[in-house]
Amino acid sequence: MKLNPDPEKFKNMYEKDSQRMINFQDFEPGTALENLACPVFLIGGDQDVVKGQHLAQMQQQIPNARLMVLPANHGNYMMKDFNGQIDKELIDFTVLQIQKFLEAE
Repeated sequence: MKLNPDPEKFKNMYEKDSQRMINFQDFEPGTALENLACPVFLIGGDQDVVKGQHLAQMQQQIPNARLMVLPANHGNYMMKDFNGQIDKELIDFTVLQIQKFLEAE
């Protein structure tokens, strides 16, 4: 919400994210991930839907990818947790790391 407070855009992101998780099919080795040429920053929580081990495997397949696994569940490093609580320090830390990644040359 700090990066984009527009509720309609947030709902749009949520719907797309939900559908991706529901319909997700894993990547086959030697395919799409190895061919990514753009900078990639994988972010997840240690109690997230996507397991840290899977993120690490993906990072190994993507040239020069960065990975950050946080002490968090699904998305509460960017928004409210399942109980509606906000961890401002964690969100601020995550946003700072994203900004550093985006500003890196």
